[in-house]
Amino acid sequence: MEHFGIRELRNNIGRYAAEAEAGSISIISKNGSPLTVNIPFDSTLINLGVNKSMAVKLYNEGVLTLAKAAKLSAMTMDDFISLLGAAGISVMGYDSSELGEEFE
Repeated sequence: MEHFGIRELRNNIGRYAAEAEAGSISIISKNGSPLTVNIPFDSTLINLGVNKSMAVKLYNEGVLTLAKAAKLSAMTMDDFISLLGAAGISVMGYDSSELGEEFE
């Protein structure tokens, strides 16, 4: 998750746009106080809505724990884990190749 102050945003709009294109959630602040949270407009947002999209992205970035992300998404833990699986996000902290290595 990126953080931009108003001045920094004005001076580095290209970096902000690149972060948004990369799918990062950003917080914009004014005088050190959070002003807005910006969520990239992508297929996840369209398909899941704001709460679920933000929960998935923040969990995937390691900002929220699984329990907090499930709560933000207003889903049960089991349903949120299923949602992450459908999005191709591991809840075990391993990708498929690392998991194969662990079993060997």
